[in-house]
Amino acid sequence: MGSALPVGREILIPGELSVAIDEGGIRTASGMLPALVYTTEGLERYGQREMVFAVARTGAPAPGYPLTMARTVHGFAAEGRLVDAGDVSVFGRPGLDIDHRVTGFVYAQAPADLQSTVDLDRPPLIALPLLDGETAVVQRFGHARVLSLLGAQERYYPHPWWFRPGREPVVDDAGFRAATLLSQAPAYNLPFLRVVHDGDRLELSVPAAELPSLAEAMREAPDICAYLPGLAGTPKTYVWAPGQQGPAAIVAPGGEPAARLGCNFLLVVRGSVEPTARQVEDGFAVLLTGAMHARLLQAVEAGRPVEIGLPDGAVGVLAFRLEDATPAIAPRVAAPDPHDRGRIVLLTSEEQLRRATTPAELGDFVDRARLVVHRLFTGVRHATEELMLEFHLAPSRPVAVRIMARPEAPPRELQVVLERQLEALAPPTIRYTEVAFQLHLEIRR
Repeated sequence: MGSALPVGREILIPGELSVAIDEGGIRTASGMLPALVYTTEGLERYGQREMVFAVARTGAPAPGYPLTMARTVHGFAAEGRLVDAGDVSVFGRPGLDIDHRVTGFVYAQAPADLQSTVDLDRPPLIALPLLDGETAVVQRFGHARVLSLLGAQERYYPHPWWFRPGREPVVDDAGFRAATLLSQAPAYNLPFLRVVHDGDRLELSVPAAELPSLAEAMREAPDICAYLPGLAGTPKTYVWAPGQQGPAAIVAPGGEPAARLGCNFLLVVRGSVEPTARQVEDGFAVLLTGAMHARLLQAVEAGRPVEIGLPDGAVGVLAFRLEDATPAIAPRVAAPDPHDRGRIVLLTSEEQLRRATTPAELGDFVDRARLVVHRLFTGVRHATEELMLEFHLAPSRPVAVRIMARPEAPPRELQVVLERQLEALAPPTIRYTEVAFQLHLEIRR
């Protein structure tokens, strides 16, 4: 995206919700695309990730639907109804003020280079409008399949993060259902799952926190079922539309030599079969014996990697691994002071922690808390040598923190500001239960 010029901020709910509106250009394969970018501020207080709505300029008046959607999502979040990447919202009646054919939204990860006047602590969600037919296909056959087709349409990898009013739909629901192999198979939407084809290997991976969800789906699944994963984050992704002859893929700039391709579904057939795997449409069909499936399920339940040999087919090995094997709240970026990364003391069990949030989100929160401390204490006279920050995080609640220091407390004014800034931090997404931990930091004079 090119430079963006702030054109204003709409206060939707005073003290609660606002939307920043920026005007700039998005760099595409066809050149710079003039666009309006709407960024919410105020959803994080309820545990909902902030959102971005981007709309290509067409000469029509600036659309108002991002403001309406921001209010709607805010209301749902206040009730504890949150959305994340891979989720879809469906309208009761079609139509937006910018395009009457829109029937819903799909949510996806934002690009790393997103520019906005809102200072975002975490990557926001992109809210992409879907046209009639696309919404139905996302609901039944997975968001990754439609996002990949949108990427092919706009020649933008892995998918566009803006909506172009008047664009052609990338898929027809009736035609897709009639042609896809998955039309007769029940499906499980697992946006946390990644499926990657890498030469002679087919790799399945999930974050450690999502192991219980994957295990539950595998236990409940019938003998023939489809798993609908999220986008794999690879340099290439399979793409498919009815009538296509043979495999095809979209490729990131410079990704042509890469061997790893993201798959948009995994069809599993188990029972008395000859084990094999083959690439089909934009995914893979895998036939497993009952013993092989049981072995895979045991590995998922135990959270350990496994490799299962497949004698015939497009791949010779079906592999499972964890995406992130780092400790649950290990910081994921470098600290301002590389000599003090702090010491973590858990006050809740590791299992409770894994169920409540992800390592990446909690690690990001810890990093931001340490940055607050570093900035406030830099250049200030004090006699504090160590801080203990005790955090309590719960679903749909602001951050609660207790501060202790030794051998002396920081100046009163500093401690008040520190407490306020820590409590104002956007918390990680917390599900099901409260988690608590202590962060011990050495304070340099």
